[in-house]
Amino acid sequence: MAVEIALTPDSRWDIDVPGLAAAAAGAGFTSVGMAAGNATAAAAKTLDAAGLRCHEVLALLVSEDAEETLAQAARLAEAAAVLGARWVLAGFRAKLTAQTAPLIRRCAQTLAEAGAGLAVEFSPMGFVGTISEARDVVAAAGAGQAGVLIDTWHFFRGKSTWEELAAIPLAEIAYLQFDDAPPPVGSGISETMHRRVMPGDGELDLERFASALLERGFDGLVSVEVLSAELRQLPVPEFCRRAYESTARFWR
Repeated sequence: MAVEIALTPDSRWDIDVPGLAAAAAGAGFTSVGMAAGNATAAAAKTLDAAGLRCHEVLALLVSEDAEETLAQAARLAEAAAVLGARWVLAGFRAKLTAQTAPLIRRCAQTLAEAGAGLAVEFSPMGFVGTISEARDVVAAAGAGQAGVLIDTWHFFRGKSTWEELAAIPLAEIAYLQFDDAPPPVGSGISETMHRRVMPGDGELDLERFASALLERGFDGLVSVEVLSAELRQLPVPEFCRRAYESTARFWR
């Protein structure tokens, strides 16, 4: 399989790093996301011993408070360096403007000095809402210092189009987050944080999504991120097994 299948863990899981590493590796994952608070030398050794790497550190929140945003970027850069992470996930509480563009570039430069890139996550509930808007942020961050993070929930529930997905150069994609969703019944926040389902168990056209990228030669990283109040009740090893099996079949 050319595409790498990774795991973005649920921050609400009650599990330590050794437990997460054992569950992820046992399910077949080769990479996991890590919260910055878990970025220790011991954690890095634990992942390595399990045959895992860290693809993402979670998470930078870019706001108009430049001092706080830069402080976060510095902490996350240190965490990424400790874990050897390729990306730091970034969400946005501010739009891309003439005022925020230099801040975004400074954050990206700070991460680049630690060997990590800025993974720009767009969200229909945020200030960067579509693939095109995320690409604008990537351009502002500076060449080679950022990429677009495409989450299937955000793609299907937002205003991004199939034309945008077809137009984004593969080199501009940091990685994907993969998940499914049932028909919505509540608010966007509740739906995205608590009602996602395993790939193939919902109504999102994941076959078309995966094919649209695979047919263009996508061979990057796909990280499963299923945030679900119901599925949180599963033992984490069982969750990981289901997550890997339900995702891998779309990317073979």
